[in-house]
Amino acid sequence: MLKEVKSVFGKTFYRIEYKDDLNVVEATWQGTASKQDLRNAIIAGLEVHENTKCAFRLNDNTEFTGPWADSVKWIEEEWLPRAYKSGIRYLAHVARPNSFGEAAGEAMLLGKIGAAIEVKLFDNREDALQWLKKKQEADDASKFSIDSTTGNPA
Repeated sequence: MLKEVKSVFGKTFYRIEYKDDLNVVEATWQGTASKQDLRNAIIAGLEVHENTKCAFRLNDNTEFTGPWADSVKWIEEEWLPRAYKSGIRYLAHVARPNSFGEAAGEAMLLGKIGAAIEVKLFDNREDALQWLKKKQEADDASKFSIDSTTGNPA
């Protein structure tokens, strides 16, 4: 499942896709976008998560230059409840150091989003994917753990 969102200027600035082979929803941001463009993209992204129920998200901001840290409050209020309900539990946020994307990631990590979803910041996609893979392995292992006191699945 792939969705693309165009800015008010007709340029694609957001792509979100469920990657079945990785069991990851990957969102890629490029260029700049208005606050309304951001909201449109965030809602499109939620639809992908609601359809896939995927717990693992890679948010790549390395090619995004627009300031959107001031949108984090809206994201906390509007996106977070739907994101959590759709199953998102792990968010790998990739951004260039000292960028607007990094500032937004830090705001998510320290705010309500980081309290509800496990967020980790990265400066490259490969490390982010490795972290998500480890989280998948741990998540899978917990499904098969046995309660030592009862002998039943935990």
